[in-house]
Amino acid sequence: MKKLIGFNIKRNKKLLVSDIIKFYEVRGYTLVNANAKGMSFLRGSIGGNLLSLNPIKWKTIVEIEIVKKERLDYNIYANYRFSSFLFFISQEENNFFNEEIAAFSKAIEQFKVNIEHLENLAVETSKSNFKYIVKSFPIGITAALILIFSINLLMEEQLPNIIASCITGISILISYYLLVKINSKT
Repeated sequence: MKKLIGFNIKRNKKLLVSDIIKFYEVRGYTLVNANAKGMSFLRGSIGGNLLSLNPIKWKTIVEIEIVKKERLDYNIYANYRFSSFLFFISQEENNFFNEEIAAFSKAIEQFKVNIEHLENLAVETSKSNFKYIVKSFPIGITAALILIFSINLLMEEQLPNIIASCITGISILISYYLLVKINSKT
């Protein structure tokens, strides 16, 4: 998921760059690239996407571009590339990502950051992801059992275990996806 934010700030460039780096380091990002035009930050990992329900541990890349308009007048563009658990974006995850972006803008423009709010939002997002998973297992397993039973009735031989396992896994993923989509619309 990609998101872009842009805003104008009137400040000394060295202080501006220092504030940007400080904000992202406090949020758990690592500066991976910096040059005269901007910088890139990384947080989390692909493994975090697969093993954690917490969006803070998921791979996120932020590319900052600083464009000079006039003396002490700069346009800041932050291009976020968020990844998510199982590649489906829930409403809670979207809210977290939007808050993360808003926190950057507010920190740089107004020197205000509520890190605790972002941490609490990450915990809430983790809990909602866990609820989706817990709900998707019985639905997916039930659907898989019905499908496997039906296929076994139509076939002369029994369905191989590996195929039955794949059907079960896919059924769980589909039920997770449907739960996320249904809850995102409400």
